Amino acid sequence: MPLLRYLSPMPSGDQTSNTSKDPVAQAEAARRKRLRADAQRPMSVNLAEGIALSHQLMQFVGAARRD
Repeated sequence: MPLLRYLSPMPSGDQTSNTSKDPVAQAEAARRKRLRADAQRPMSVNLAEGIALSHQLMQFVGAARRD
């Protein structure tokens, strides 16, 4: 299985202590952690979740358009 690589720079160990209190840095770290976890799951699971989300969004938009 090929490794996935993201084109966003990773902070070095000394930079993480400075940004740990920064909410933007914390959100970015959480986003990267979720991406890594998603990359470890089978593609079929990610695809099924994407399709389910798409259906939810279509229902939401349909409900918003009703008068």
